[in-house]
Order: sequence, then C-alpha cells, then structure tokens
Amino acid sequence: MTVIDEAIALEGRARRMYTDAASSMRDPSAKEILSLLAREEEKHAVALEELKKGDFREFSASSFLHDVRGVMEGATERGQGVISQDASLREVLARAMDMERATERFYRDHAAQASDKRLRDLFGLLAHAEEGHYLLCSSLTEYFDRPAAWVESAEFGLRPDY
Repeated sequence: MTVIDEAIALEGRARRMYTDAASSMRDPSAKEILSLLAREEEKHAVALEELKKGDFREFSASSFLHDVRGVMEGATERGQGVISQDASLREVLARAMDMERATERFYRDHAAQASDKRLRDLFGLLAHAEEGHYLLCSSLTEYFDRPAAWVESAEFGLRPDY
C-alpha cells in the first residue's frame, strides 16, 4: 500500500464517520455540518485519487467555512441557543477531533518526507485543511458545551429582561 493509498483510506474512514454520524442526528444543523465535513473529506479523497492517476491539476480552497458559517447563522436566526440538543453530538465531535488531529499529523509527517513536489504540496494543503476541521470541531464542542457551563441562578444565568 502506497502513502497515497493510506491517505485515501484515511479520508474514506473520515467520510464514513461523518456520514454515519449525520444520519443519526435529529437536529438539522448538526446533520448539515457533519454532512459538510463528509463532503470535504470526499473532496480530499478525489484529489488524492487524481494525483495517484497522474490527473491532478490543483487543490483549491473550498467554501467549506463559509458554508458552515451559514449553517450556524441560520441556527441562531431560528432562535437556537445551541447547535444541537442531541447529546451524542458531543461524542461525535470528540471522535472527530481525534481523527482530524491524527490525519493532520499523517499529512505533515509524510509531506516532510516526500520527494515528489506535487505530493508534498498536496499533503501540506490537506494538513492545513484537516487542522481547520479540527479547529471547527473544537469550536463546536465549546459552543455545544457552553449552556452546560452556565450556573442556573438569577445572579449568573441568562434571564429575560422584566
């Protein structure tokens, strides 16, 4: 198995994890964000397949963060205080952070060892993308957990004005 095959397998596992998690969510915002992550991992696999076949042209930045921001803004416009009420999302995000960090490390390590400039450049871009996914999942975890951190009291909690 080549390093490109290993990378394609990593992206496939990530895509399946996000797709499976999205299908189990009840909340539409959580479902959409996980689906966006799955599509991103699929784009990475396609770029790797193209490189493997010798058809690779360019890997460009996607509208991923813009799309996620749109989902988050839509949720807050609908009056949601959290991304999801589904408690299993917290577990999914924790697994995603571990997976994204490991994948980023894989790309950085192999980019440093690659003699092929195209492979080195693509792995560098993919490492950066995976870092962004990690940061997003980390931010979503914080956003998801925030309501649990509020003290339920008149002094500390959020209360409507009288």
